[in-house]
Amino acid sequence: MRIGLIIVMLLISISHEILAQDWQTVFSVDSRIGYSTNTYLNPYYGEWDRAESSSFGVLSGIGQSTWFGNQDMVELTGVAVLEPFFSGLNTWKGGLALGRYQHQFSHSVSGGIEVGGSYFNASYSRSMFWAQPTITWSPTPFSQLKMKAGSNFRSYQDYMVDSVSTSINDRSDLYALEFETWPNFNWQISSGLYGNLDSFPNIQQGFSSFVAASRIFKKGSKVRFKVGLEQYQNEQTVTTGGGGGGFPPTGGGPPGTTTETIEETNRIFRLGIEGSIPISQQLTAFVSAEGLRYNTTATDQNITDLQVSGGIRLTLQPKSRSEKGKVTPDWNNRGETQRVEISYSGDGRIYLVGDFNNWSRPGIPLVNIEKDKHRAELELDAGSYEYKVLTIEGGEESWIKFSSETYTVEDGFGGQNALLLVQ
Repeated sequence: MRIGLIIVMLLISISHEILAQDWQTVFSVDSRIGYSTNTYLNPYYGEWDRAESSSFGVLSGIGQSTWFGNQDMVELTGVAVLEPFFSGLNTWKGGLALGRYQHQFSHSVSGGIEVGGSYFNASYSRSMFWAQPTITWSPTPFSQLKMKAGSNFRSYQDYMVDSVSTSINDRSDLYALEFETWPNFNWQISSGLYGNLDSFPNIQQGFSSFVAASRIFKKGSKVRFKVGLEQYQNEQTVTTGGGGGGFPPTGGGPPGTTTETIEETNRIFRLGIEGSIPISQQLTAFVSAEGLRYNTTATDQNITDLQVSGGIRLTLQPKSRSEKGKVTPDWNNRGETQRVEISYSGDGRIYLVGDFNNWSRPGIPLVNIEKDKHRAELELDAGSYEYKVLTIEGGEESWIKFSSETYTVEDGFGGQNALLLVQ
């Protein structure tokens, strides 16, 4: 927990000292309760333990600060976690810190590095550190392929093995391939493949993968479906025949025995669903359910486990002293029409794109009526409409960010949609 608290404090300091620059800082607090039959499905625990089914609670504080330059981006994230189990398991507590730097090499290619560390403890402690250079290719503004590879260092202290306390330290060289695409503003498709560089490209020796589809509804509600497959292979030496049994002595087994190496394959199939719905601009309710099915070629045994949880998230975004480059649409009812005026001093033309034109681009043009002031009028039926403001300059398209005074909802892709209510 110390790591997470330190990073959260640093984020507060960063946002206070350099808020005048183009930093965006968000803080959130999650409170949830749940039940699982295997701690492998636990949100933060992630260790295989089917010793007992357990209800659990999670209280986590998350701080994230992002800086955007002309071609550079820096993102810092800190998380503090307290997770009590309502059973014989000790409380799991700790934190993690993440740092990410990205540089835009061209319109479609960027690269950088991701580093992170975590520390958790209960009856034993687990610490991890990782560093991964990244390359991201964005063939279109609505799809991207990210490739990562690097080292992961892991340490366990006071870990019990056959009732003996021991220490474990290891290093893994890992890779990750992640793909995301947005067919439209209501759907997001994502997938990932993760494995060990030692076995690449023979991924059958060990990998984890997933495919997910998210549906974003009006006012920021979201449902996400996810399926996953993990596979791990290992070899075992088995002695058969000779009427024996038991481990053969050095130099081979008794006459008539046969020693052979058997390749064992373990697979874990996962299926999950999660949903969230905004209660207000700061409060979001969420719920999730996930199941897994484990089988191995060594036996005919199948294991099934599940996890369900739900809770409330409070999100706070400090107001920036500088809203440079951001807009605050001003809507007024003009009888049968809705008039919007936007003050924007940038170059290029600006357009409205949203539910009212089925998100077709370039969208509805705004007319410049005087210096830095633009206007459009729309005939709209009663209801709620999500929208964005698009600028086009020299054939280049980009979304204009909204100021903190604009009521927005998450667009499901890391950005914001403005929300208009027509009565």
